[in-house]
Amino acid sequence: MLSYLSLYGERSCLDFKSFKILFQNDSEVEGASGSEDVQFLDLTGLLNEGYTLRDLEKSLQRSGLGAVVTSSMADLSISTSKRQDKAPIEVADSWEDEVEDGVPSVLPATLTVPIFSNLTRLSLAHPGTAASWTDLLSLSSHLTTLTHLSLAYWPRPSTTPNAATTSMVARHATVSLGGSHFYSDLDDDWHEAANILRRLSLNTYCLRWLDLEGCTWLKALTWDLPSNAAPYTSAAVMSGNDEWVRPSSSPGPDWNGAWRQIEYVNLFQGWIPGDTKSLQNMPSGVVPAQLMRWLREYGRRPGVQELLGDEGAYGAVEWVEQEKVARSVGFAVQSLRKVGGGKYCRVDYGWGGEP
Repeated sequence: MLSYLSLYGERSCLDFKSFKILFQNDSEVEGASGSEDVQFLDLTGLLNEGYTLRDLEKSLQRSGLGAVVTSSMADLSISTSKRQDKAPIEVADSWEDEVEDGVPSVLPATLTVPIFSNLTRLSLAHPGTAASWTDLLSLSSHLTTLTHLSLAYWPRPSTTPNAATTSMVARHATVSLGGSHFYSDLDDDWHEAANILRRLSLNTYCLRWLDLEGCTWLKALTWDLPSNAAPYTSAAVMSGNDEWVRPSSSPGPDWNGAWRQIEYVNLFQGWIPGDTKSLQNMPSGVVPAQLMRWLREYGRRPGVQELLGDEGAYGAVEWVEQEKVARSVGFAVQSLRKVGGGKYCRVDYGWGGEP
């Protein structure tokens, strides 16, 4: 049902109440299947103001049994004055009557238990304005068993996206209010984005499949500090008689650590330039030449036709530059795996082979 809503429904067609109705159990509705057997949750394009990541986090937990003081226990007291004011104890006619009168109502539940206990696949693609990396990091603590995750078309990782153009005047200089500023892309500064991905990876250590289609922040996957000239070593900074040794591990996700099980990464941009004239007018390069050859061989197939876009010469140039970044990131991931002795990771660029 959720997959049909993501394909044919409007973005605001799902709210928290309707989501809970879809996963009622047999005790609530006769014949309902509940959520214990759910392994795949497709929320592609369904996140909105009525159903956010915080609502999803609530859906991943439920209350269990707990000790709660009931109203029948509130009458208990050790005070002699209160005991004298109480009415005389009535003796029941039979044991059955006494049991029925004395048993309190069922204690309310309080312990947290995940509803989707068997959830292994989750799609949060196309989140729109409902994307929140802060909420995703909070949600990730409940996704430790996840093996497949789609973050297609998510914005740049940032916990303060609204502060990108805001600065704060300090005593000696003007600094950015948020973790990333407006010119972070131009400065090749991916420190905050890499740190967020690292925190996400620590909770999603069972991932084997990662979809990042349409994401423009791929550099954060393998970005390293400029001072880390030699990977997997320690950098020493001398200042007078003091020596400070800083580990040179990447601030981003560890592809041989938390994300060592990932076997597939999708880095497809989501579309392919179909303007062959614009590609021919570009300076000679590996990517344009490979794309021209691929379009001549497979460009007329129906599945490929749906991916072709006509964004003009400027769009084609931007696509080629972003494709170079994706190739560089994919090569870096595979190199890190090779150096660390990890398993091979297949990187999918969406084209290049037979569709």
